[in-house]
Amino acid sequence: MSKNFKGYMGDQIGKLGPAVGRRWMGKMVYASYQGRVKNPRTSSQQMVRARFKVLSELTAAFDTALALGLKKVAYSRSMTAANLFVSLNYANVSGTVPTALDVAYEGLTLSRGRLAGMDFGTPSFATPSKVEVDIEDNQLDVEGTSADDTVVLVAYNPAAMYAVVGATAKRTDESVSLGVPKRWQGLQVHVYAFVRNSQGEVSDTVYVGSGVIN
Repeated sequence: MSKNFKGYMGDQIGKLGPAVGRRWMGKMVYASYQGRVKNPRTSSQQMVRARFKVLSELTAAFDTALALGLKKVAYSRSMTAANLFVSLNYANVSGTVPTALDVAYEGLTLSRGRLAGMDFGTPSFATPSKVEVDIEDNQLDVEGTSADDTVVLVAYNPAAMYAVVGATAKRTDESVSLGVPKRWQGLQVHVYAFVRNSQGEVSDTVYVGSGVIN
C-alpha cells in the first residue's frame, strides 16, 4: 500500500496497484511491482554480482574524489556519482571466476568533463608518507581555465581499500603533494589527478602512475 503526499494525485511512495512509486533525484519514478523476485545463481549471474561487489567497494573508497569529479555530470544525467562511476568503470573489472577478479586501475575514471587538463609527471615517493607529482600547465589560455583552478590528486591503496584526496594546489603551481597515513608505508598506491574550477567543471582523469609509499 502506498503513502500519499500532497493530496489527491500527489506523490505516491510504495506499492500502488501494479506499480511501486519512489522518489529519485527529486522526481517521482514508478516501476512494475515484482511479487516474486527470482534469484538466479548461474555462473554468469554470479560473475556479474562479483563485479558489482568490487565496483561497490571501489565506489566507497573513492567517495570523496567522485563528489569532486563526477557529481556535476552525474546530476545532469539524473544519476548519482556512485552510479555513474559504476557505469563508466564496469569494463575495468574482469576475470574468469568470481573469486579472483582483476581491476584495471590505470583505466579507472574518477572525473569526466570538458575543462582543459594539464601535464603530470611521474609520481615520486621519496618523501616518507607523501606522494609528490610535478605539474605543468600549457593550457591556461584555453577558454574556461583560470589560474585559480584546483589540482585534485588522489592516492588509492588497494590493500586498505581506501583513497586519500588532496585539492590544495593550483593550476599555476609547479608541483602537487599529498600526505598519506604512516601505516601505508611499504604498501602500493595508484595515483590519479584531474583539474577542477570554481564552477565545478572538471577535466578527465589522468592515471599518473603507481609506487610504494616510503
